[in-house]
This record gives sequence, C-alpha cells and structure tokens, in this order.
Amino acid sequence: MYRRMEFLLGEKSASMLVPHRGAPRVHAELEKALQQPSLYDEALRLPARRGHAIPAEVLERDLALRYEPSAGVEEVWTELYRGEQGAELVRLGEALTDVAELVRRWRNDHLVATRRAMGAKVGTVGSAGVAWLDKRASKNVFPELWTARSHV
Repeated sequence: MYRRMEFLLGEKSASMLVPHRGAPRVHAELEKALQQPSLYDEALRLPARRGHAIPAEVLERDLALRYEPSAGVEEVWTELYRGEQGAELVRLGEALTDVAELVRRWRNDHLVATRRAMGAKVGTVGSAGVAWLDKRASKNVFPELWTARSHV
C-alpha cells in the first residue's frame, strides 16, 4: 500500500489517515505505522550506537511526524563519506541512497503517467492530483544523504 510505504520512508502525516477512515483495517494498520520508526529512523540509530553524534532531538523525535532534515545528521554523513571512519556505515548510506533514488524515479514516473492520463484533474480522494504529485516527485527521502555529498 502506497501510504504505508510513504510512512516507512519517513513521509508521515496524521492527515493521511483521514481518507482511510471508512476502511477500519487499513486505517488501523496505517495508524500503527504512523507511530513506528521509519527506515531512516532505524538506520540513524546504528551510527549513534557506534558513537557518532546523531542529535538527541533526531533520535528522540515524535515518530508520528514527518522526518525533517538535521544539520547534525548531515555532519555525521559528511564525516562518514570523507572516509574518516565507518566503511560499513558508508555502505548503509549508499544502500539507503539507492532506495531514495528508486523512490524518486518511481514518483517521477507516476507523475508523468498521471499527467498524461488525467491532466490537471482532481486526484484520488480529492487530492490536488498532478500538483500534489509534482511536489512529491521533487522531494528526496533520506535528505542528508544527498546534502552531505556537497561537503565531501
């Protein structure tokens, strides 16, 4: 299910539960997923356990909220990508970047297919359709993995 995948990627919002109120099983599953750590939340715990300075406000954040980029997390990824330590963590970063790249490609493909099929009509469950997809397509998941590269 698409919304579950978005939550797993850290793109969380309680408002995304609203369209599923009429499907109790789906709503309950999404509500549970909203409260669980995202893939990136879990991944960031590993460098923290290895002594890297992942900020406490990232590790202890409200998991039901969308992940917001952190300068401290960017600094950790920058340090790792400079090769100062943690080759295993760099491989983790690269695996996550591969996932992020595939998500971005899928979002763009979905945007183009939707634009071609329905133009600017209102989307499913009353969404802004193409405009909403366009905004989503330009957003990277696991943002510091992308921004840290500018500092290496």
